Amino acid sequence: MTASEIRVENLSLRLGDFQLRGLDFSLDRGEILVLLGPNGAGKSVTLEAIAGFHRCETGRVAIGGREVTREPPERRNVGFLFQNFALFPHLTVLQNIAFGRHAARARPTPRRSAGDLLQDFGIAHLASRHPEDLSPGEKQRTALARALVTEPALFLFDEPFSALDLRTRDQLRDELHRFLRSTGIPTIFVTHDHTDAMVLADKVVVMRQGSVVQAGGTADVFRRPANPFVAEFLGVENVLSGRVEGRSGEHVKLAIGRQVLLAVANGEGALSGSEMLVAIRGENVDLHPLDQLPSGAGSNRFTARIAAVTPAGILCRVTLDCGFVLQGSLMTRRARDLGLAPGQTVAVEIDPAALHLVPRG
Repeated sequence: MTASEIRVENLSLRLGDFQLRGLDFSLDRGEILVLLGPNGAGKSVTLEAIAGFHRCETGRVAIGGREVTREPPERRNVGFLFQNFALFPHLTVLQNIAFGRHAARARPTPRRSAGDLLQDFGIAHLASRHPEDLSPGEKQRTALARALVTEPALFLFDEPFSALDLRTRDQLRDELHRFLRSTGIPTIFVTHDHTDAMVLADKVVVMRQGSVVQAGGTADVFRRPANPFVAEFLGVENVLSGRVEGRSGEHVKLAIGRQVLLAVANGEGALSGSEMLVAIRGENVDLHPLDQLPSGAGSNRFTARIAAVTPAGILCRVTLDCGFVLQGSLMTRRARDLGLAPGQTVAVEIDPAALHLVPRG
C-alpha cells in the first residue's frame, strides 16, 4: 500500500452478471474525488465496496492509511450519505445526530458532541423537529452532522442531489463544497452530473461497465478526454474526424472537411496520413464579425455560415457550417450583441491548444 490517505488498488468483484474490474485510484487528506459514469457503470457498487458492503475478490482498500480490505463496515470509519439522506423519520434532528455516534461506536471522548454540531451547522433551532418538517437543505445539514459526529476518516456520497430541483441543487452543492473544504476529510462523491464534478472535484474517475476508463485531475480529464466515449460522456460538443497532414513546428496539421486546422501535438500517434479524432469544447469556439477577426499567427481562423442559433438559458448554442458541422457555445448576451442569426457568415477563431487529439477506437 502507498502512503495516500485513501487507496483502492486493483479492486475487483462480481455481483450477478455485473463485475468491477481492477479499479485503482487514490486521494489524500482534504481531496474530493468524483466518480462519473452512465447508469450501470458501477459507481454506487464501488462506494459500497469501499464501505465494506461487498467482499472483494481481488485488490485492497486502505482508509485513513490503514488497510481495511477484510474489515466489516462498522470498523472502517466511513461516513456514508445516501441519495435521500436516510434520516430516521421517527427521530428528531438531535436524535438522528446522536444516533450516528451510537451506531458507529465512536470514540467515548468525541471532539464535538451532537449539540456542538447542531450549532456548527446552524440547525440548533431545528433540534426537536422531525425530518418531514425539514427543507432539503436542512435535511442535508442534519445528515452531514450525523456523519461528522462519528469522526469518519472518509466521506462517501451517493448522488445526494439527484432528486432536487436546479436551484436547490446549486445551493446545496455550494454549501457542501464549503463544508468539505473546512473539515479536510477526504471524500468520494458519485454523480452523473458534470457540474457537480467541475465544482466539487479535485480528481475525477470516469467509469464504464465496471472499469476505470480515465482518471486524473478535474481540469485535465475535462480538457483532454482519453477516448471518444469519455469525450462524448463529458459533453464535448465537437468530436470530429480528421486526417494528419503533417506538422508545423509544435503543431499538427489536421484536415477536417475543407479546413486544415492546427492542433498542439499531445503524445504519440499523430503520424502523417493517420486518421484521428479531435475534441473541441464549444466554449473554445470564438466568433467574431467578419471585419473584426484578430490578426496574427498561431491560431485557427476561417469563415463559417450560421446554420442555427439555439438559446439555452444564459448560454447560446450556435451551429456552424464550416464544410463540417461545428458547435459553438457562448453567453446569450454576447450572441445578442453580435446579432447572430441563421444564414449569417461569421469569422471563427480556435486556439490550437483547444484542439485535443483523440486516438480512434
